[in-house]
Amino acid sequence: MRVFFLLPLLLLSACTGLLGNSGPAPDLYTLSALSQPPAGLVRAPWHLLIEEPTAVGGLEANRIAVQRTPNEIRYFADVRWVERATRMIQGLMVESFEHTGAVASVDRYSVGPRADYVLKAELRDFQAELFNNTKIPTVHVRLTVRLARAGRQQTIWMRDFSARVTARTSTAPEVVAAFDQALSQVMAEIVAVAVKETPAPQR
Repeated sequence: MRVFFLLPLLLLSACTGLLGNSGPAPDLYTLSALSQPPAGLVRAPWHLLIEEPTAVGGLEANRIAVQRTPNEIRYFADVRWVERATRMIQGLMVESFEHTGAVASVDRYSVGPRADYVLKAELRDFQAELFNNTKIPTVHVRLTVRLARAGRQQTIWMRDFSARVTARTSTAPEVVAAFDQALSQVMAEIVAVAVKETPAPQR
């Protein structure tokens, strides 16, 4: 998957890159949507809307979270996501369903037309972890996803999707690349499960 670097890259060590300070404008990063369908995917004939995910505290912002312990959230200094994480992930999921041709149509919930199903998600983990005094971060992405019938909000299925990817180094570009890989794994699983486990709509 491609990672787009919108401004010149600033190398950050995981040890010194925590907590922002006054200075130059931060470097901005975004992640990439799926470009190829999961193996064996058969296009579903229904229409999908995707809500912006909710998030546990500290993960919905546009700052890149890092944890040294399970009970502490800090942020990498001088780098940001291009928009708040939950809105970025919503857009990437919409693009992933579009690019893979998984469903008849897909759009954001806030602007979309009538649809057969609505995909709702909660962002449970979206951080780089440095547990046990490790020097190289492991990125953890976890989404709890619920697919419901539009209008009636009847739940069809609900599932946790999770991935962990260890960065090559502690520099910002490599940490972002690990986020990209982990989120891509999660989105591929979401697309595959949505097509496989969602019944044809009752019209």
